[in-house]
Amino acid sequence: MSLFTEFTILAEGSPGGLQLIGDFLATGGYVMLLLVLCSMVVVACIIIAALQLREKDVMPTEVVRQLKALPDYAAKGDILPLQRFLEQDRSLLGQLGQMAISGNYTSKQDCTEACGARAKEALHSLEKGIPYLEVMVSVAPLLGLLGTTVGLVGMFTAFGDGGDSGADTSVIAKEIGVALRCTIAGLFVAVPSVIAHTIFMRKLDTIAVRLESVLQETIQNFYQLFEVSRL
Repeated sequence: MSLFTEFTILAEGSPGGLQLIGDFLATGGYVMLLLVLCSMVVVACIIIAALQLREKDVMPTEVVRQLKALPDYAAKGDILPLQRFLEQDRSLLGQLGQMAISGNYTSKQDCTEACGARAKEALHSLEKGIPYLEVMVSVAPLLGLLGTTVGLVGMFTAFGDGGDSGADTSVIAKEIGVALRCTIAGLFVAVPSVIAHTIFMRKLDTIAVRLESVLQETIQNFYQLFEVSRL
């Protein structure tokens, strides 16, 4: 049965699909086991990163709206409702916004530096899991190449053991299958890792830019509109 036929059966949800997966993995030996472990790491990292970068946990729309409404609070002469709202919000922007309008810093520059340092620390923590995806991008194809090499070694060994009667074609075919399956498995792990890593890094960059924009606007408005009240 060809590899194309195997993947067609898997895609159609045939009852023999699980058996084919088992056979596919079993032929790769210890290299395939390592690739399976890598795939589990990739899935775990993707789930962790996706949960950490949810909008409601980083930059909720309502928090952005409330911070942009700072001039309205200034017009009313009361910023306490906004401060209480931010205290109850557990998102990253909510915590940074609370720092920005706390009035605990002697100047706008001090406040900007403090919020910037806290934002960098928070963004670094949001990268948890993403660096491992980058590692898998390099490791998985190398493991696939290792499996291919092992298969080729077995194939040439079969040629050498054949003697005058010739090599056992079934053994050669099996070793070629090992080589090809390991290559496929390595790429199967690496390609989603590349895609996920690119998506999450772009999302982190977008979050960083938006955070900087909202915080700078908030700090500017606060120290311009509430300077007298703060003093």
